[in-house]
Amino acid sequence: YFYPDTNTHLPLLNHPDLILQYLSRPNLTIMALTELLISPWAPLALAVALVAWYILPWISNSNLRGIPAPFPAQFTNLWLLSTCRRGKRYEIVDQVHKKLGVLVRIAPNHISVADADAINTIYGHGNGFLKADFYDTFVSIRRGLFNTRDRAEHSRKRKIVSHTFAPKSVLEFEPYIRQNLDIFINQWDRIASNKDADGYGSVDCLNWFNFLAFDIIADLAFGKPFGMLSTGADIAEVKASPTSPTIYAPAVEIMNRRGEVSATLGCLPQLKPYAKYLPDPFFSQGLQAVENLAGIAIARVSERLERGGDSTRKDLLARLMQGRDEKGEPLGRDELTAEALTQLIAGSDTTSNSSCALLYHVVRTPGVIQKLYEEICAVVPEDIAIPDYESVKH
Repeated sequence: YFYPDTNTHLPLLNHPDLILQYLSRPNLTIMALTELLISPWAPLALAVALVAWYILPWISNSNLRGIPAPFPAQFTNLWLLSTCRRGKRYEIVDQVHKKLGVLVRIAPNHISVADADAINTIYGHGNGFLKADFYDTFVSIRRGLFNTRDRAEHSRKRKIVSHTFAPKSVLEFEPYIRQNLDIFINQWDRIASNKDADGYGSVDCLNWFNFLAFDIIADLAFGKPFGMLSTGADIAEVKASPTSPTIYAPAVEIMNRRGEVSATLGCLPQLKPYAKYLPDPFFSQGLQAVENLAGIAIARVSERLERGGDSTRKDLLARLMQGRDEKGEPLGRDELTAEALTQLIAGSDTTSNSSCALLYHVVRTPGVIQKLYEEICAVVPEDIAIPDYESVKH
């Protein structure tokens, strides 16, 4: 073997230090890698590596191997990723359970459990289960109570946020809810008065329930509603940073896109940094929605902080601003924004979807709406359009 720096022939295998020196040279290392990649054995080596990547964890984890799975879910996350991308996860996973049983392996390290008795065992406080990397795809501004995976950090945030949802605090939110309900009812009365020639009017209930839920939660989480109920339109202010110019975007649509792409990428979180480069616009548009949703929270929290503290308002954001951890420290600006965003996500589309479903079943089931009307009339005076919670809670 010839070593060029010494102009000497040496048996390099007997001198590993010289071999390392030789390979440490960038140009020679690149040449060695290039030769490896163009080798006729490269495709085979790559195939073997990929097979080993998926097969070895399956072979080594004897605890999961006996749990049935739809092929090839036991070997790769791509089966679940594809199922989510098609928007069919709820349907296909249910079908798989009906076919394979209560316990089903829907990814190499993901077991789906179709048993209501297991809910507390899995999700109960202090059960020892940590959140999976699925939650990493939901992080935008910074980690909040929902997507924090560190146990100590979660405990800290839980301590700060918990007083926000104490019964006394929740009752203080009622005036803001009633104000938005009043606008909602007036808008539906207006729509009902503009009847068509056949004496009937029409309304897209889901849209209006979205406007109601988003305005209420924005009022509570940010100190001011979006104004969707007043305008009858899906629109919200967006800022990339506290000092950025304001743009406007459809908040309901953004929320939907964000949820779809985050839940899909959660099946393979390692894909998130590269997802925007995928040819499927579902991913690039979804990640843009994630940024826009964070921008909505940034814009609203910035506006509230710039206005200064309003001691008369007792809403979610005020409670979050008052919260302190065990060291007496409040939430930082980014933390505060992230937690306010968490409230927006948790309290908007879930509320509107449930409200719309309830209304659908009330009007579609014979006798229910008449019975409901009679029960309300029995306890609520006719001159009160929106009763308070205390008068109707039973």
